[in-house]
Amino acid sequence: MNKGARREKRCKGKISLDNSSNDEYIRNKTPKREPKMDLTSRQKEILSFIQHFIVEQGYPPTIREIARHFQIDYRAAFDHLRALEKKGSLTRSSKSRGIQIFQPLASVRHLPVVGRVTAGPPLEAIENMEGTVPIPEEWAKGSGLFIVRIDREGMSMVPTILPHDYLVIKQGSVVEEGAIVLVMLDGEVTVKRLFQEGEFFLLKSDNPAMPPIQVRKEEKNLQILGRVVGIAYRKL
Repeated sequence: MNKGARREKRCKGKISLDNSSNDEYIRNKTPKREPKMDLTSRQKEILSFIQHFIVEQGYPPTIREIARHFQIDYRAAFDHLRALEKKGSLTRSSKSRGIQIFQPLASVRHLPVVGRVTAGPPLEAIENMEGTVPIPEEWAKGSGLFIVRIDREGMSMVPTILPHDYLVIKQGSVVEEGAIVLVMLDGEVTVKRLFQEGEFFLLKSDNPAMPPIQVRKEEKNLQILGRVVGIAYRKL
């Protein structure tokens, strides 16, 4: 096999493709207060969203902005904020932007947004830089991290990944079986779960209405660009 050719490697529970040629594609102070009770997963997501919103915009979001981001109604967003206030994570006033976080993000890392992809049929290769997104350092450890934005038409990974989501990607070609991955297929990029079945790689959607994509292992049209390790404002 020639130097630089792609090789398939298998480890227990892992899928690996030698994609050494892929690099070209990826190149104030508020008093702290410990929450009195554990937060639910949704409450953690909303608290994280508020923290990031404040970092990006310099002011807190309104209840309607929170509801719009999470695609919930106004009352549900209001109830979540009331629960967070009772648990000691924030305080609110009657003002439109009257949310105050007791535990603001102590340290963030700005990851580059390198383009948009689809969670559906493959889209043309990612290429354009679109700025940065602040991510908690505890979510963004190590090197080779970047962000891609899901196209507004991307529905195949619903409900796990939604249109307009920002995905945190860990660059690399070794992933666990069933991991959500960013792959290049025939020169185009998509997001799917990756499985092996006999002589084939299977790219599966979380949306049951979307059929899997089957690729023969000996073909050289599939490249793993990285694994999805989180979604901006929520960790997978």
